[in-house]
Amino acid sequence: MKQAVYTSINGKKTFLGKHIDDVIYREFPFKTAVLWQDKELSFDKRLLDYAIRSKVKGFVFTDPIKRISLKVGIKALQNNVHERDEHGRSKLMGAQYYFSKSLGEKLIKVKKTPYVKQEVMI
Repeated sequence: MKQAVYTSINGKKTFLGKHIDDVIYREFPFKTAVLWQDKELSFDKRLLDYAIRSKVKGFVFTDPIKRISLKVGIKALQNNVHERDEHGRSKLMGAQYYFSKSLGEKLIKVKKTPYVKQEVMI
């Protein structure tokens, strides 16, 4: 399976990641999603629900600017995500889950994911 995963936030189609085989890939500058004081990353809550339903085994979060990739298993995310009130951030970004970057295994090779044409809305 290779498909781009989208959702709707405030009526706008928003890209969440790429579902390729049994992994969801997210590429974004970590500075846009990291809470530096807690060293946490965030992602849309609907993406975890989709991943569980789709029998995804894990996520790979990549910062293309810093050339860093973190691999996190689905069970680790299920057991370690939490919510927080970000004072209006959820209106802009949608409801988010947060997890510690230390949960991820740093990958040695950072590679760009292929273009995928097929789309799914969650």
